[in-house]
Amino acid sequence: MKTAGKLIGALMSAEGKSNPYPIYREARELGPVTQIAPHWFLVSTYAEVREAMRSSAYLKNRYSNVDEKQQAVRRAHRSIQLFDESVLLQDAPEHGRMRKVLGEAFTPRRIAAMEGKIQQVVDQLLDALAERASAGQVVDFMEDFAVRVPLTVICDLMGVPREDWSRFRPLAVDLNATLEMLTDEPQLAAADAAAAELDTYFSDLIERRRAEPRDDLISILLTAADGEAGQLDSRELLANLELLLVAGFETTTNLLGNALAVLFDHPEVRENLLAGKFTYSQFIEEVLRFDAPVQHMIRSAGEPGMKLAGVPIPVGAELVMLMGSANRDPLRFPDPDTFNPARPDNQPLSFGGGAHYCIAAGLARLEGATALSRLLARFPRITRVGTPIRADRHGLRGFRELPVALNV
Repeated sequence: MKTAGKLIGALMSAEGKSNPYPIYREARELGPVTQIAPHWFLVSTYAEVREAMRSSAYLKNRYSNVDEKQQAVRRAHRSIQLFDESVLLQDAPEHGRMRKVLGEAFTPRRIAAMEGKIQQVVDQLLDALAERASAGQVVDFMEDFAVRVPLTVICDLMGVPREDWSRFRPLAVDLNATLEMLTDEPQLAAADAAAAELDTYFSDLIERRRAEPRDDLISILLTAADGEAGQLDSRELLANLELLLVAGFETTTNLLGNALAVLFDHPEVRENLLAGKFTYSQFIEEVLRFDAPVQHMIRSAGEPGMKLAGVPIPVGAELVMLMGSANRDPLRFPDPDTFNPARPDNQPLSFGGGAHYCIAAGLARLEGATALSRLLARFPRITRVGTPIRADRHGLRGFRELPVALNV
């Protein structure tokens, strides 16, 4: 049996990134919480991942207690600093202050009101797919549909011109490398360049909205930053806008790609879905469990005397929480390697938990269910052609390319 450290190495290999689930099984066999190295622990089971997610004692800001030298290293990389300054890696009280402002755009009522807009975006893209197919062009589901659905929606929500959308996917891919467990210097350099380009883009857009406010999220957040209460400072405004853009589409892009791959691999699921034996919402929820677009997150212990599954966790120790493993934990999900949209009490941990539960989870679910339902209504016999290419990532799991034939 491999040690926890060797399992991390296996997950970072090409084979592990392609299919991490056998490695997760080995991780669970080691125990719910196992030590990787001094001050590093692997958490692989549902109950323990959920407990750590929901506890305010496990911090998202893993670097609050590091020395000045380490802080200086982080400040030297704009890509790292960007995430540090956003709601993603803040703890109380800053996290609550930022989340309250951002949450105004993602209330259940606002998200429900977006359904018609999402349907319109999806239908326009499906028309474009049909045109490409009829012209004999190859259709890459990822580039031609899965990227464009959530990116168009988030651009419209934020007030980012649609014509700029094509520049954002490569920037997001480069920037999000900093969220992986291991990042090398070339990846960091590319991430820093992406962050710098996004800084320039959004700084210009912020100034345009200051001069001419509109009914969009940038104008709303700018009011929060410029108002008397000063709910966001200028750097927080910039960081959170960039976070919303890159996080607002890449996870949903991966959700759509992973969902279609499930339908290709499980034709009986497609037939049952088309026959109405379960809903598209149930289907999307099971995709989130079975092949989540986000596979891990990292927290650090913020208090002395902490234990998880009986294992002492020293202050400052970091927990690598494998949500992808927790979602396949047989103690929580019977027959976890079977794809079953009718699974009762299906509550995957793919959107996190506790105070840091994904602020746009409802929007991602709505986009997923709407896009897949209208895709299959239009092209029920869509098939995979060629060779799909997985993205070279573990944390953000999805496809780089997924060529398809619409069979219209």
